[in-house]
Amino acid sequence: MNIDDGVTREKINKILKYAVSYADSNPPATPNTIASSLISGDQNLLTDEISWYLSRIGSSVYEMKAAIVKDRLPIPGDANREGYAPGRDLAYWVSGYAEYRLIESIAAKYDIRSGRYFDFGGSTGRVFRHFVTQTDNWDVWSSDFKLSTVEFNMTYFPKTVRVFLNTAYPFLPLPDSYFDIVSACSVFTHLNETEIGWLLELRRILKVGGVAYITILGEDAWEKDEGIRSFAEKYRPELVGVKVLPPGKTVITFRDDDPYNCNVLHSNDYIETNWGRFFEICEIRRPELLHQSTVVCRRID
Repeated sequence: MNIDDGVTREKINKILKYAVSYADSNPPATPNTIASSLISGDQNLLTDEISWYLSRIGSSVYEMKAAIVKDRLPIPGDANREGYAPGRDLAYWVSGYAEYRLIESIAAKYDIRSGRYFDFGGSTGRVFRHFVTQTDNWDVWSSDFKLSTVEFNMTYFPKTVRVFLNTAYPFLPLPDSYFDIVSACSVFTHLNETEIGWLLELRRILKVGGVAYITILGEDAWEKDEGIRSFAEKYRPELVGVKVLPPGKTVITFRDDDPYNCNVLHSNDYIETNWGRFFEICEIRRPELLHQSTVVCRRID
């Protein structure tokens, strides 16, 4: 790293201090509101965005309101929620609620309806908060490699939620065969060299028969999301005009001074061939929420 290229000595010292736990993030800010306050008054909740999320999970505004009433946890401010729905607290909440509903419905297909749940790279609880507030069926764990994110969770989530700091190296201080469900939402979209190591860690901590719910930027995202393609073309100019996602794994590196430094796209064949070495690939679901596909896989041995 060259300090003259904008990598400050302070940043280098942070990286060394926290090993590779360190990733750029905003300091934890005091939340402005709790979830249950989002339905106060007589405001119209059914914007096009909210209606779209509810339609994806077959839910209604009445079910959504009942779920929000149960959630007394704070909503993180824009600076602490990884860019999800800036300025739109209800949309942020509903995006995580919809993901939670999908994860539970997929797990139920494999007769998993309770137990231990681990949200790998769970940030400030967009998804895992719903496993806490909507049901008593789950022992909830989460980790992230951003120090300020974990500080936020330790401050604002109840102690029944086990949250901890992991590094960018593939290691989790967790027991073997411990979890019934593992989710990784928009995590493997940013892993390159360490991808297989992290898959093996998730496999290790899953029980035999346990389900992993992992979102990816796949073939649909490449073909239909102009933002993804324009971003790729900015950093990989040889991809200009490429209409079909190339076979294998496509990595777009956009910085070199932070572990959070790339976007990664995966072809279906790559998932079947490489991830299928370690998991049973049950299905690769086309995008249901926004532009990411979902790989549903199980540990079967």
